[in-house]
Amino acid sequence: MTVELVDRFISKLKGGKAAGHDGLTPEHLWYAHPIIVTLITYLFKLIIRFGVVPTDFGCGVIIPLVKNTDGDITSSENYRGITLSPVISKLFELVLMEMAGAKLTSSPLQFGFKANSSCNHAIFTLRMLVKHFCSSGSRLLFHCVHLTFLKHLTG
Repeated sequence: MTVELVDRFISKLKGGKAAGHDGLTPEHLWYAHPIIVTLITYLFKLIIRFGVVPTDFGCGVIIPLVKNTDGDITSSENYRGITLSPVISKLFELVLMEMAGAKLTSSPLQFGFKANSSCNHAIFTLRMLVKHFCSSGSRLLFHCVHLTFLKHLTG
């Protein structure tokens, strides 16, 4: 990890965003004395060396956002929560992903929280499987679903 890498990602942080519980925004890092980049780099190196992440990196402020402004704003169903995380922890994640992202893999069966994939892809795949097995008269799908359901019940 280098000062140049951390500095590059500080400049890539999106501005105009609300601060986390620490009150810091990307603008604080952009306009701080240049020594801050060296200090943050040192902090990140210590985190990696000792394998201990500051507790505050896991703290956030949860705020509700309206999903549909034309909908019923008095209904809790019309809201989703977002978490305002500390900007330093966001920066650490960006730098870490740059350093190790190519080494991180996931199963091809994972659909959520993955680039170019979503739950819609999983739903489409399931629908195609159901259609295939139903059109061929197979009961295999029913047995798979039944076994999966039983597994979750007995968990």
